[in-house]
Amino acid sequence: MINSRTSIRLLRIVLGVVLCAYSIELVIGHLHSPHFSHISIFLLVLGIAEAVAAVLFLLGHRFGGPLLLVTFALAAAFHLLHGDIRSLGTLAIYAASVLAVMTNK
Repeated sequence: MINSRTSIRLLRIVLGVVLCAYSIELVIGHLHSPHFSHISIFLLVLGIAEAVAAVLFLLGHRFGGPLLLVTFALAAAFHLLHGDIRSLGTLAIYAASVLAVMTNK
């Protein structure tokens, strides 16, 4: 049987890997984009910050979780400003998962 400590460790690993992969995908997509704008640069920087935060989170570093929460808040603000509320649910799930890992180490 899996105990709660193992479940939290598994959540940290899965979440860190998924967030890092999605962030790298975002960065690569914007690097290959034919159009560069302020929005593209913002998303590129946000993607890099999230990838770094995800790696720190995976390594158990205490700065990874808070940095991820900041990137989620910035991403949520970006989505709200562009009228995209569908992505807010996913960001909320990510944030709740990060908080669960941070409070159950």
